[in-house]
Amino acid sequence: MPKAAISLMMLGAAFFAVPQAAFADDSGVVYAGGGVGNGDGINGYAGGVFSLPGSRLGQGWAIRAGGSGGRYQYESGTVGTVRANYASAELAAVYQTSGDWGWANFGAGPRITHTSLTPSDPANRMRGTRYDLALQTDGAYGQDWRLGWFGSLGVNDRTYITQARLGKRVNAAHNTRMGIEGIVQGDRIYTQEAVGAFVTTGLGPKAEISLSGGASFQTGRSAKPYASVGISHVF
Repeated sequence: MPKAAISLMMLGAAFFAVPQAAFADDSGVVYAGGGVGNGDGINGYAGGVFSLPGSRLGQGWAIRAGGSGGRYQYESGTVGTVRANYASAELAAVYQTSGDWGWANFGAGPRITHTSLTPSDPANRMRGTRYDLALQTDGAYGQDWRLGWFGSLGVNDRTYITQARLGKRVNAAHNTRMGIEGIVQGDRIYTQEAVGAFVTTGLGPKAEISLSGGASFQTGRSAKPYASVGISHVF
């Protein structure tokens, strides 16, 4: 069995924030970003949330579409060091809710992921093309101090990632926030934790950029650094 089949999708990168002021008259948000970690992994992603007719950003029903890809490596007890490349796409129905307290989204839909391994590792059940049902939630609570969250679960493959951020607004003019984050991700055969710091700031009234970095931890290896960047734009 592979010792650590680590997908670096997320690790802080896929956490995007939606300026609450945009909820009044905007219909969606697009986002993109990427990250590096564990000394040998890299990932990127892009997607968007598009409100359906009769709804708006932060209220009602929407469709989320996105994709991601990257590479990582792990040690297998049968074939040694394995290099993996993956690409994933998903489509989900999303229910949005918001108010003075903040916002929350809840989504579900199909996910397809293809993973190629060099050399081939028959013990890795994630190899090849796999289909799954993905459940996801994200949101934030608070204004000056804000608690944000992101969670994703692949029902069949039992892949999961949870992320929480606690930050304080340090510059109201640019909507700049700084704080700490914690991440737990894994599947049937591994668990990985990470802790770090983040900063988000506005790029005008409709866009925001997020930078984060810290260290990840996993049984059987020393701590490894990670870093990520994400950008979002409402419309």
